[in-house]
Parts: sequence; structure tokens; C-alpha cells
Amino acid sequence: MKIKNICSIQGTAMENEDALGNIENYFWIIDGATDLYDSKKSIGYSVSEITHLLSEKLKVHCNEKESLKTIFQNAIKEVRNIIGLNDSNHEEYYKLPTFAFIIARLSQRKLEYLILGDCVMLVNDEQLTDHRVDRLFDLGKNEIENSKKGLNVLNKKEILQKIRGLANKEKGYWIGSLDDASIEHALYGNLEVTGDKIVLMSDGFYDYYSQNTTKSFEELIEMRKQSTELDPIYGKKDDASILVVEL
Repeated sequence: MKIKNICSIQGTAMENEDALGNIENYFWIIDGATDLYDSKKSIGYSVSEITHLLSEKLKVHCNEKESLKTIFQNAIKEVRNIIGLNDSNHEEYYKLPTFAFIIARLSQRKLEYLILGDCVMLVNDEQLTDHRVDRLFDLGKNEIENSKKGLNVLNKKEILQKIRGLANKEKGYWIGSLDDASIEHALYGNLEVTGDKIVLMSDGFYDYYSQNTTKSFEELIEMRKQSTELDPIYGKKDDASILVVEL
């Protein structure tokens, strides 16, 4: 395998909350959720710092003897130790950095993957993602629209915090967090790769790709860099990341 493209385009926020990485036959994408509770103040680390630290620790923990789930959980445990959260009984993990991710391991043509949240993988002319978050995110969009029309007493941030409070709860949605138990809810799969490419995208890049499917990835990267399109929920230009593996 060969990494053909690896690119993360920062949006309009102060930091890029996406992180990409690869080592040997492993590759991954992590998309940090917009900070709604000032994690820098509460734990001393921003969402961006956590996603990039986690990406670095994945390089250390990738191991053919371990499952992808164990690898990811071990990386989270090391991050917790580094930031001093390891001995803390922190129950409100939704107030700390949360993130969507895909991690994959390729052995010749056999691909194993773990998906949690709304990152997207293109492989064998299929689009693989975790649709379990869709319902609540659509609800958030509707509530924000109603708020703009004066039909909802909550402001946008309060609506987003209400939805974030449902992270990793039975009646909410599953997402990566600094609680390594969150990885238990990731979707695992394996398949035989028949095509010549595997592509990982954050939702910020996928949304743009889905509107311009006739363009090459190189063209899309340049177009996305120039785009001023804003996220309909957060009202900012989202980070957009892509990793292309050639076989």
C-alpha cells in the first residue's frame, strides 16, 4: 500500500481539530467535535491538542497482535495518563473532547476497520460510515432553524450542548471520547479490497466531495481550500481532511 494523498485543511476556527495518521499498514482519521465547554480551561488541552496527541499515540500502539479496538483504547489510556486524567473519576465525558474516527488495518487485500461517528470510508465503490448519529444531528439542525425563527426558547449553543449531553448514552448517540469504554460502541468490519484505492474523509471533506463527485481528489483538495462554505449547524467553515491509500 502507498499513501497517495494526506491532507487536512483548517477551517475558520483557531485550530484544526482533525488529525490524520498512518504507520506501516495502518491508517486513520480523527475528527474532533467543536468544543462547547472550553476543554482547554477544564483539562488544560484543547480538542485539537487531544486529537493530534491521540493520533501520535496510535502510531505507538499499532500492533498486529492486538485488535483495532484494543489499539485505540490503549492509545486513549496513554493520552489520559499524559494529560493527568488517568486517576480521575470523570463522569461528564461529553464536556471533554469528543471525536469521530476511522482506523483501518490492511493485510495484503484484507481490510479491517473500526468506525465511530460520521467520518466516511470509500472502498470497493461503497461508502461506509456510522449513520447512528444522523437522527440527532438532523434534530439539532431543525431546532437551530426553529430558534432562528423564534420558535425555540433555547439559543444555538444551548441546543448544541443539549445534544452533546446525549453523547454515549443509550437514548443518545455513540462517539469517541476520553472514556476508553466509548470505543466498545464502534462498528467493526472486514472485507476483501477489490478496487485500487481506499479513501478516508472527515465529514467536512465528504460534504464537499458528495457535491462534486466528478472531480479528482487533487482538484477537490484545491477547491476545498478556496471554498468559503459554512457549516449549517456551527456557522463556520469546517475542517476538511482526506487520506487516500493506493494499492
